[in-house]
Amino acid sequence: MEQEAPAGWEFFDSVDFPTDHIDDPMGRPRVRHVVTAVVVGHEGAAWLPRLSEALWALNPRPDRLIAVDTGSTDETAELLASMPGVEPVVSVSARTGFGTAVARGVETVGFAPIPSPYGPYGDDGHMPVVEWLWLLHDDCAPAPKALEKLLLQATIAPEVGIWGPKLRLWPRDRDLLEVGVTTSLGGRRDTGIENGELDQGQHDQPRNVLAVSSAGMLVRRDVWEKLKGFDPRLPMFRDDIDFGWRASRAGFQVGVAPDAVVYHAQAAATGERALAGTRRHAYQLDRAHAYYTVLANAPGKLLPILILRFLLGTIMRSVWFLIGKTPSGAVDEWTALLGTLLAGGWTQARKDRRTLDKVPYDEIKGLFSRSVHALRHNLEETTSTISERIREAWADEPEEQVVTTARRAKSTARVAVDQPRWRRQLMRRPFLVAWVVLALGTFIAARSLIGGGVLRSNLLLPAHENLAALWHAAASAPPGVTPPAWLGQFWAFSTVMFGPSGAANVLLLGAIPLAALAAWALLRAFIVNRGARAWGASAYGIAVFTNGAITQGRIGTVVAAIALPLLGAAVHTVARRRRVVIQGSWRAAWFAGICQAVLFAFTPAIGLIVAVTLAVGGVLGLGWRRQGRQLVFSVVLGLVLVLPWTIQLVLHPSLLGQEAGGRPTTAIGPGDSLPHLLTGTPVGGPTPWWFAVPLILVALVSLLRESRQKYELLGWFVALVGLVGTLVASRLGGGSGPLMFLMTAGWVVAVTVAWDSIGKTSEILIQAVLGIALVTTIATAGFWLVRGVDGPLWRGPAQDLPAYLVSAQGPPANDSILIVRKAAGSPMRYSLVKDGGPRMGSVEAAPKPEQVKPITDVLSTLGGGGSGEEGRQLAALAVDYVYLPAPVDATLQSTLDSLPGLSRASANDGDAAWLVDRSNGDGKSPLDDVTHTLWRILGLIGWIIALIFCLPTVRRTVAVPHGTHARRDR
Repeated sequence: MEQEAPAGWEFFDSVDFPTDHIDDPMGRPRVRHVVTAVVVGHEGAAWLPRLSEALWALNPRPDRLIAVDTGSTDETAELLASMPGVEPVVSVSARTGFGTAVARGVETVGFAPIPSPYGPYGDDGHMPVVEWLWLLHDDCAPAPKALEKLLLQATIAPEVGIWGPKLRLWPRDRDLLEVGVTTSLGGRRDTGIENGELDQGQHDQPRNVLAVSSAGMLVRRDVWEKLKGFDPRLPMFRDDIDFGWRASRAGFQVGVAPDAVVYHAQAAATGERALAGTRRHAYQLDRAHAYYTVLANAPGKLLPILILRFLLGTIMRSVWFLIGKTPSGAVDEWTALLGTLLAGGWTQARKDRRTLDKVPYDEIKGLFSRSVHALRHNLEETTSTISERIREAWADEPEEQVVTTARRAKSTARVAVDQPRWRRQLMRRPFLVAWVVLALGTFIAARSLIGGGVLRSNLLLPAHENLAALWHAAASAPPGVTPPAWLGQFWAFSTVMFGPSGAANVLLLGAIPLAALAAWALLRAFIVNRGARAWGASAYGIAVFTNGAITQGRIGTVVAAIALPLLGAAVHTVARRRRVVIQGSWRAAWFAGICQAVLFAFTPAIGLIVAVTLAVGGVLGLGWRRQGRQLVFSVVLGLVLVLPWTIQLVLHPSLLGQEAGGRPTTAIGPGDSLPHLLTGTPVGGPTPWWFAVPLILVALVSLLRESRQKYELLGWFVALVGLVGTLVASRLGGGSGPLMFLMTAGWVVAVTVAWDSIGKTSEILIQAVLGIALVTTIATAGFWLVRGVDGPLWRGPAQDLPAYLVSAQGPPANDSILIVRKAAGSPMRYSLVKDGGPRMGSVEAAPKPEQVKPITDVLSTLGGGGSGEEGRQLAALAVDYVYLPAPVDATLQSTLDSLPGLSRASANDGDAAWLVDRSNGDGKSPLDDVTHTLWRILGLIGWIIALIFCLPTVRRTVAVPHGTHARRDR
């Protein structure tokens, strides 16, 4: 009795319905096709009703329909029994794989019989009969024409023994999933379909492929029996590729019929259905079956290379999982590889398949994916994953729902629709326009510093020659002296910035756009008005110039200007989540600790202020809840990451007034006048102090409003802390430049928040106040462009020495040069130059007075007229040359000329040089360095751990591209 069609079977459009005949367009004799369909179901109650509708719409329908239930606990068995013309449902255990379930169903029920009117050979012996097995998943739905188109292609190309349809996304989307599938010899499944690619007929040419998906696979009976079905060792994943590979080896062709469409839900791959019958992770199982498939079918001569390739790939993916804080993924990688290699199932499979080798590998290798394609897909997936996880970097816990307020709605930029698209996009993104202007302005302002040489100033020593020299400086110092922590951080940055000199150029010359970008990352967290956000970020960037950090070459302040907003964004992420069950973000806390470590290293004074503020605020303001603990943790992490420099700061508090790059900021300290101190514009800076007055006045006016915002008060708190710190540091004689910048940053934040809270107002007074801030910023930017990055910062050679003395410091001579500076009426100063001269970090790692006492004693004697033994003493101190730069003291020059053991050497005009006779013996320098390799290695490990924990977590998924299916029983 014919079953009643289910309601809703009109799911398919009339255009999907087939014609009545399956004719060969080439006019070849008609063939009688007998089709046995097998549906395997497991917990498929959510998808089987749609499959039933699709089977009702099929014309022609399969001659026999077999249903197999693999231990389902829902209504799957009942739904299978209600399908049109289905045979009694075959039940097997939940541990039965897809291929085994198909074989069990066929064995129990049998193939469809050939109808008697046609005889055993069809049409009384005149019409050939071909028997087919059609495999269906319980979460797929063939279009009404699917079987017709498959059989039509089978009629046109009778030499093809396996056909597969085009797979599209369930329920009836245009997204392509598969049009045939292949693999690389590295085990990478490749469909040739881009993620999200729509079906526009671009893949609609029938062609031979390595394999087709088992969702809709049509297999000729003799092929199925010859190959003995799917490999029972592959209950899920890769069984279709293994089957197609074996068919190709045995001389059977595999083809895809794109006109036949099957819609596939990919229930297990999307997580809608859990895999049953195994305790192994889906990813681990997929990788293991990928290795098995390649090892069982690849030519024997390639096995050593393939195993080595698997090993290298496993190492790389394991490192990726460890970086992504998913160690279980790395465990799965090694478990899959070692388990497959050691289990030995693939060796037995190779023996069983020797009889299949009728077609050599060279004739079918064109069906495999090339390694370059696999590499491209891996890069695309990695890039996509990184981009996606960066967007989610600080959203690992559920956020509270953001309520769209009227002010937020009004802040959305409204642009006339008749404007060109590019103009509309720019008007909606004012910061993008501002940032491009800042970036272009950087090249214009740096016009005087473009050329050869290195950046230098009175406050900036030259950068090291290469990464090796920088690493040695970061790990070496005189006995009892700790090398500065910022050198190690600068070395890490230099590795991606074309060396130390390139890193210094990027930080100093690109400081304004970099600082503006960092400020935008902070302001976008709590500033709604796009215009206010663009002004605040731009003004913050230009503040780096007004502070004199660029023109004076104060690389410590520049780095602090970039790190401070990033730290603020991380702290905001930790502290703002107060109404959710799970508060804070440990990822943001780790990142905050990294930013604090940078501040401790480059600007210890700012690092100390920020650390105390966060620790006190975390304990008193947030309590010892998760958020408070995270802020305290970030402070502790910052201190740990700069060990042993932290101990040096405790033992020598005077280092707190110093910043990275060169000598202490002597031009910014006790000599600053009160107007300079109050406005945050140091003496010697590029801008007059009254440039900051309008900004301060606007900040004061905004403070007088009744509706003050908490972030506005926070900005004023930062400004006042910077002001107090500046006054204290100035009176103690330390450098106050970084603290002056902290003042300006606080004012910028206060004005930006006030601008945002006011919104688009029509009040003339408010518009005038905002106009003052805007005009002041534009005027300062114009001053920056006109003046440029000049002043104490200049570009030139790393050492002001004759060329032969510069080259003598390198191997093999490795000479030491004693540079003595003494002008008339001034004290004598000296430096012992070796290994390329004093470079970045030399001030912080200067030797102790007792270590240089032998040299000091010799020079003291020379200043008193000399005793005649100074030449021998200099040779004993391993000094090779004595050099006096201009202006040369005549008395000291005469004394050196008369000393035995010293002979005049060539020098620049106005300078003088002497060669020390060291022929009587080898001297020993008092300034031998001690290498702190252990500290640097431990520090590097600590930084790697911190970076890993602040990165987003890698999601471990089945390593197959979009359009494949992860299943056990479909």
